[in-house]
Amino acid sequence: MKPIKQLSLFKEIVLDIKDDNNKLCTKCNIVKPLESFPWRSGEKVFRREHCRQCVRKLSRERKILKDKYGMPSDNYTCPLCLGNSKEVAKRGGNHAGSWVIDHSHSSGNFRGWLCHLCNRALGCFKDDTDILKRAIKYLEGGSNETH
Repeated sequence: MKPIKQLSLFKEIVLDIKDDNNKLCTKCNIVKPLESFPWRSGEKVFRREHCRQCVRKLSRERKILKDKYGMPSDNYTCPLCLGNSKEVAKRGGNHAGSWVIDHSHSSGNFRGWLCHLCNRALGCFKDDTDILKRAIKYLEGGSNETH
């Protein structure tokens, strides 16, 4: 069996996504009809990156975690940026609360409450401690180059 080259696979995916009637769900990685994607925040500006089925699944998971762990206390601060409820308000948008549930994407286990920006930052680093260590080294002015 011949290995698939990344570039050809990428081109194939991009062709599927560029179809005006279809879109790739970034959660389940399935190309679905555009109508399968809800409008973002009720505004008919652009559609969400996750399909309705994945949005419902994520909503159920969040509700279960909120019911089990409750909301943080009024004097809670984000464990990463140390911002309080007022300082982190609206970081996730005008209609978002101060706190979001942080959980392990591999195990699904609840880790705690974070502000929107800190939660997104961890997500962008894919919860990978090696990437985070390299980012710290980079920010401290160290070279990440290997010789």
